[in-house]
Amino acid sequence: MKLLRMILAGLTLCLLLSSCGEKEIKRRTVGYKGKAKSNPFLAAERFLAEQGKDAGSEHGLGRLDEDTGTLFLPPTSINTVGRAKRLLDWVAEGGHLVLMLEGGEMGGNDFSMTPSFNFGGDETSAGVDYILDELEVGYEGPEAVSFSGSSMDIDDWEAMDEKDRVLLDSSISQVDLGHGKMELRYWTGNGLDYDSQYMGEYLGTSAKKGDDALRFLSMLYGNGRVSLLTDARPLRNRYLAYADHAEFLATLVELSREGKVVFSSGEGDGFFAMVWRHFKMAVLGLLAVVVFWLWRHLPRYGPEQDIGEGNTREFSDQLRGIGRFLWHHKRDDTLLGALRSNVNRELSLQPGMSHEGIFEQLATASGLPVESVIEAMTREHIHEPSVMVRVTTNLQKILKHIQ
Repeated sequence: MKLLRMILAGLTLCLLLSSCGEKEIKRRTVGYKGKAKSNPFLAAERFLAEQGKDAGSEHGLGRLDEDTGTLFLPPTSINTVGRAKRLLDWVAEGGHLVLMLEGGEMGGNDFSMTPSFNFGGDETSAGVDYILDELEVGYEGPEAVSFSGSSMDIDDWEAMDEKDRVLLDSSISQVDLGHGKMELRYWTGNGLDYDSQYMGEYLGTSAKKGDDALRFLSMLYGNGRVSLLTDARPLRNRYLAYADHAEFLATLVELSREGKVVFSSGEGDGFFAMVWRHFKMAVLGLLAVVVFWLWRHLPRYGPEQDIGEGNTREFSDQLRGIGRFLWHHKRDDTLLGALRSNVNRELSLQPGMSHEGIFEQLATASGLPVESVIEAMTREHIHEPSVMVRVTTNLQKILKHIQ
């Protein structure tokens, strides 16, 4: 039996060691980490910062004021007609709205074989429809798009050159913003319909051969400008360095007035964000009241007192400190409880002492009026210093005469 166990153990060890030394290495793309993972427009912000622009990210519509020059916004931030009207009023006063119709949200994964960021639904929101109607622009889409990555083996996809993987399934369009033509890639199958013959001057991409749909469109509105981008992927972190995307971004911002460049997160203004934006001083005042109330009512033990070497605190000082602390926190029951307990204990030890008419007996023994004895033995919730001194003095006199 022992020999059989040894044979089985040897066979098991051989099986475990038979695969040692064989190792297969496969590459797997995990994407960005840190801020770049949560903010797909971080590269665009830093690129613009190097160009001397004040660029950053904000929630909702951002601050629609004269300090903001360019606002990059996904359609999820314009879910109501009221918001659309606010945006167009801001544009009419000189702002530049860049509406990223697809792929403009902060979430998503640009490093998967098939795109996982938001490509929109079957219908646009009421706010987006209002803006498109005001601009007299038709939006053809979103259409279903087939991606080669969905049918590829992941190892083949990982083995591709990085540039080929990044631009996989993309189409090319030419855009001219007044400084020469630039190459712009797009992945979505939707487009914009704008009749320039009747609607006036505009800046946009050249149409794909056999297709009248535009991929990018920019036009004046009041004193400002509205730019429509059907696919925001060229502005995202992974794609900004390819084709002429970085030049396109810089030139697009140059069409704006001076001011901050804001990339919206695509989230609506929550309740607390609206309260902070419109009632900041009231919130700060409320916080000050809360802090003062906590400072006033929370227990405070005070700073530690250093005691020199070889010195001890007087016992009376400790008692005074304890008394001040209890009195400050309205614990008169604790201060008087010890004295009253001593009185009751002495009464129980007195031979022949009757508990009937005890207050009269204590008054006779101590020479105090009966009312003072009753107050000393029963009164609670004492908050006046003079009353506290009187009650304590009477209790000490009572205790002295019955001991």
